[in-house]
Order: sequence, then C-alpha cells, then structure tokens
Amino acid sequence: MKRVLMRMGLVLVALVGVLVVVGLFLPRQWHVERSVVINAPPEHIHPFVDDFKAWRLWAVWDEIDPEAKHEYSPKTAGVGAWWSWNGPTLRHGKMLITRSDVSSGVWIEELDEAGQKVDGHLTTLTWTQEGGGTKVTWMNEGLLRPVIGGYFVWTMDSLADIYFQEALKRLKTLVEKRRAAELEAAQPVHGGVAAPAGP
Repeated sequence: MKRVLMRMGLVLVALVGVLVVVGLFLPRQWHVERSVVINAPPEHIHPFVDDFKAWRLWAVWDEIDPEAKHEYSPKTAGVGAWWSWNGPTLRHGKMLITRSDVSSGVWIEELDEAGQKVDGHLTTLTWTQEGGGTKVTWMNEGLLRPVIGGYFVWTMDSLADIYFQEALKRLKTLVEKRRAAELEAAQPVHGGVAAPAGP
C-alpha cells in the first residue's frame, strides 16, 4: 500500500512539474477588440466614455459584481480621473485616464493597489468615422501571471464577447436615444406643433 501511495505521489509531482514547465512557455499576453457603429458624431459619444461615472450607465460592472464598492477621483472626467472598485467577483481594480480626445477616443491604464501603473495593461475606446456614423472600438490588452496565466489567456476572448459586446450595445442605445431627444428638442415649433424633421 505504501508503494502504491508513493508511486501516486511521484506521478502527481511529475504531472505538476510538467504543467509548470508547459505553463512557463504558454503565451500570457491577451489582446481583445470589439466594435460597434453608433449613429452619432464623436462629440455625442465622448462624454459617456470620458466620464467614469457615466460608465455606470452602459458598462456591465454592476451586473458582474453588484456588491462591489466604487470610488472615484474628485474629478471623474478627463486626463487624471480614476475609478476604483473592490468586490467579491471583480476583486480590486483601478483605472486611470491618461489621454482623452473628443475626435479620437479615450486611453486608460490599469493601476495596482499601490496606485502604480501595471506594465503591459492598456484599455482604449477609440472611434473613427464609418459611413454616416462613428465606429467605436473597445480594445483591452494585458499580461496574466506566469505559469497559470497561460492556461487561461484563451478565456479573455470569450469574456470580451460577453461583456464588451453587451456594453457597447448599451452605449450605442444610450447615445442614439440621447441624440434623438436633442434633435427633437431643437426642432422649431410652429403653432404649437414641431416642424417635421428633414430627410
């Protein structure tokens, strides 16, 4: 019986060793992108991306971890603004806006618990004109931990399908509804009836 247990232990140790060695050579870098075309110009999109508090209107973090606690910098929009959270599912995270431009997008870096930038981690929401609308692309890239990270890097693309696509869909709906309301409110009124919109 002792020999059997010893052999099982040796096999287990060997298996762990193989997994560790393989994990050291697996790619740990992830890069995911998802896009949506919004029927509105960049100036209508930028306020919802540039202000971290506005993210709560379209991002899905609250659904992922409804118990998470959120904190914001005194200035929640523009370069230098940060947003942190801590919860049982999302754990601790913090993002910092490092570049923001109405015409092209917003660049965000991840910070660790000490407030230092995490090397290799970058998030961008950038946009370009496409037809009569604006194509918004959400990019996220980073580096998972050594050994075990290589076994899970493939899941990042699946998570992007679930969370990024849904968030971008909500952003599109939010922006287009807000723009439609503004256009309607801007229509001149004749005799108490708004003039019909142009073609």
